[in-house]
Amino acid sequence: MASGPKHREISGVISYQIDGHPDFPDRNWGIERFHMTHHGDGHRVMRAYCELHDVALTRDVVATVDADFHPHDTFVRLTKDNKFHGSTWYRWTDTEAEYQGYTVERGRISEKVEIDRNIRGFGTHNLTGDAWLAARFDRSKGEGIQTFHNNLLSSIDHRGATGPDFQRTTTSSLQYSGVETVTVPAGTFECYKFAFVMTSNDHPPYEFWVTTDGDFLFIKGTVAAPYNWTFELEELNIIR
Repeated sequence: MASGPKHREISGVISYQIDGHPDFPDRNWGIERFHMTHHGDGHRVMRAYCELHDVALTRDVVATVDADFHPHDTFVRLTKDNKFHGSTWYRWTDTEAEYQGYTVERGRISEKVEIDRNIRGFGTHNLTGDAWLAARFDRSKGEGIQTFHNNLLSSIDHRGATGPDFQRTTTSSLQYSGVETVTVPAGTFECYKFAFVMTSNDHPPYEFWVTTDGDFLFIKGTVAAPYNWTFELEELNIIR
């Protein structure tokens, strides 16, 4: 007789809001829907679907991390202006990262790079992925800034609208500011507060809050001018 499920499931919706943009008087310029599975071996799988209406971009991301939130395998697909732009599959070990993919700009692509397991993670530009980058921050050292050199992203574009392939940051850092209680449409949550600082690609200041429950779910984020973006968790569903 088969036993019951050995995993947990959580799904949710995050709104993308923008201030002062004439094309979006209601502030709604995008959305992210996600579904996370936490397996019995410690691996977490995050499936994220993202729409950005100002640049007509949709992004599909399936990212798997191990129990320490180190990346295991990843898939990223981009559609721009309702046309295929690129799709890439990534594989990770403690010492190596590689990808195989295809983009309309470059055709067939592949690359292998040496890595250190202590890399922060892999930046795929979905908000749920940003939250998992924060999971790699060593909070035992207290509040402050930690820099992760030569880190990898699927795109260096601020909206993740290029590639997907390997791009690198050299000075991008995370700042941890302790625990705060945050209220959003989905409810009230105890959160770790983080910010991306000293970014290699001149990204405006970006603060965000993630849950303290061990899943590091994205709750809220703000990006300063000239973007004036706000992201909030609208729905959260504990499936099992």
